[in-house]
Amino acid sequence: MERDLQEQACWLLLAFESGLPTRIINGILVIWCKQLGRTLKDFFAASPAEWDASCHLKTDMVQKLEQAREKLVAQGFLVEQLLQDNIHLLTVLDTNYPTLLKKALDVNKIPPVLFYAGNLHILQRKTIAVIGSRNASETSLSFTRAIAQELAKQGANVISGYARGVDRAAYEGATSTDGYTTVVLPHGIRRLSKVQIRDLQPRIDSGNVLLMSQFHPDAQWLVSRAMERNNVVTGLAQIVIVAESDSKGGTWEGANGALKQNRKLYVRQTESLDSLPGNKLLLERGGIPLNWPTKNLASVVLPLLEKSNQILEHQQKASMPPNQLSLLATSYE
Repeated sequence: MERDLQEQACWLLLAFESGLPTRIINGILVIWCKQLGRTLKDFFAASPAEWDASCHLKTDMVQKLEQAREKLVAQGFLVEQLLQDNIHLLTVLDTNYPTLLKKALDVNKIPPVLFYAGNLHILQRKTIAVIGSRNASETSLSFTRAIAQELAKQGANVISGYARGVDRAAYEGATSTDGYTTVVLPHGIRRLSKVQIRDLQPRIDSGNVLLMSQFHPDAQWLVSRAMERNNVVTGLAQIVIVAESDSKGGTWEGANGALKQNRKLYVRQTESLDSLPGNKLLLERGGIPLNWPTKNLASVVLPLLEKSNQILEHQQKASMPPNQLSLLATSYE
């Protein structure tokens, strides 16, 4: 990434140390960076009076920014540590920030910064998210492993949230092949255990796994962060598969969020859905049934790949805005 360390440190200040809501942060980016054409280094070098005059910030917001500015040196050290660990910053202004994600999310939810390790280009492939309960049945887990494995074999990028249950099964299915998978973390990218890192690192180095987080690198797991993460999981994908859902909880909210993002939502269907109340309700809300078990896995996977490819081709043919900030400004307005 062609951005000096101090500028990256300023991104960390604004996104994670200011305590400002995402909408305000993105509003500052639109005004300061797009309209005024200035960097965040310039922003944090400016006076509070200039912040107020240009971005029309309330007094308490200006005070938060002043307090954040005092942490610039510490954030500089953090940027250097991330660089040493091959962890990269992807900002909402970068041309390779996922346009699909930005279009999917409300301006209040577009992450100003994404941290990632691995091959960012796999997001340009057919991307299919698999979501489901942390306490899924063995049947649901078997379904997830089988379908993720087949999708990866066929060249799709399988996206999941790296929790236990369905998320983990999707990762295992995808990585049992030479295919690709994206792991979207519900916590900071530096919060992985040593065991998790040992498992992930060789696959990251080979270019088959992309690790991504929207949170501060050292942020702990919280229920609220897991829910926020779900919006990114579905927002990065062209289509979404639900293995197992209750009628409440994270998967339920994530699946309904996918419908609001206008994602094609495929839902596992069995002969009796009484044991899968969430799946049944999602089908009633417009989910497309995926019959399981099946004797012909290809007949289940092929339509998914075709639909994902159609959406991908449409994305590639669509005329792109002059830059990523223009798209953010459109969302902000």
